[in-house]
Amino acid sequence: MNSHGIVNDIRSLVYDGVTLVFSALSRLVPKDEHKVLFFSVPDLSDNAKYVYDKMLESGFDKTYQLIWCVYSPVHANYVIRRSRAYLYHALTAKYIITTHGTPPWKSKNQVGIELWHGLPLKTIGYFANTDYPNAVARFSAAQRLRRFANSVDYFITTSEFERLVFSSVFLINPRKILILGQPRCDALYRSGDSGMNVLYRILGQEGIPEKRVVLHLPTFREYDADASRRILEEILASEKFRRFVKDENLMFVCKPHSHDEDAFQAYNGEHIRILLNDDLRKADNTIYDFLNVVDILVTDYSSVYFDFLHLNRPIVFYVPDIEDYRKQRGFILEPFRDWAPGDISTNVDELIEALASSLAGPGKWEPERIRIKGLAFKYADDVACGRVCGLLGQL
Repeated sequence: MNSHGIVNDIRSLVYDGVTLVFSALSRLVPKDEHKVLFFSVPDLSDNAKYVYDKMLESGFDKTYQLIWCVYSPVHANYVIRRSRAYLYHALTAKYIITTHGTPPWKSKNQVGIELWHGLPLKTIGYFANTDYPNAVARFSAAQRLRRFANSVDYFITTSEFERLVFSSVFLINPRKILILGQPRCDALYRSGDSGMNVLYRILGQEGIPEKRVVLHLPTFREYDADASRRILEEILASEKFRRFVKDENLMFVCKPHSHDEDAFQAYNGEHIRILLNDDLRKADNTIYDFLNVVDILVTDYSSVYFDFLHLNRPIVFYVPDIEDYRKQRGFILEPFRDWAPGDISTNVDELIEALASSLAGPGKWEPERIRIKGLAFKYADDVACGRVCGLLGQL
């Protein structure tokens, strides 16, 4: 083992030890029944943001102190992580609402509400095929998984099927898993004008209503940091593809991974726009605020396509590396074809054909979209945030 690996193992063990001590001490501190902490990745985003917005709309802020725990300032009441104020609120807050895992320092006299961030197609939790470098790393990862399952008091899901998935991948007691819907999906039921206004503001471009909107959301490959960039560059560098989106008068909006954003801004133009994390942050929006005006979604292994089923619009799967991804990361839901309600393309020519097919016949995959939506979602409405707020009000 090299010195860098040893240092990382020591840091991991120290972190685990500190959080255990913090959690134990926290049990001795009285909790404020009217204080709620929010966590998300990125800051102020995803399901937690929509629940927070609903709480403000419903007047919860008059009864509860609602606090975001963030890495940099946001347009909300916040504390910076690891600051003194953060430690104080971590010790005294009764409720913790998260999207990417309950903090390991949570104590037993706090209530953790895990909203998560979508139905996983790829392996996670105990299903993950992780090749740990040594026994220390393997032990630390196993400990965190166990603590996560034990610390969650309520895990919010969208269907009985999803309850089965999450109770399996995290070994969470199914009684802790509540079917309330996915809060971010509430935004999909807003008016089209609202979504278009958001897209206008984020892109700073008018004339979009004259174009059909295609949104491309590629997944980051943890096992190869350059893979997503190479795959996207193959699309955007294709003269045939650029000619296609122009001839069809499309607005091709692509959100690359934050690590790759700088590589693609040169492709910005009338028909191709690169959407940056900073664009969303400055506008105080997420992709769900304009997803309801997207005519075709292009993705690979992202859970966003399950949510897009609420709109019953075409989905195109661009997966040129599917065999490598299956080998390196793996899928929980197999065969992939049975869970992909749309044309599957593995190169740019096939992508163009799939988009052309979707434009010409948007109903082609409708029966499959309806079938999978029925498995993934119990509710098809805009009340998920209200149901989560109702849960908090009952506690």
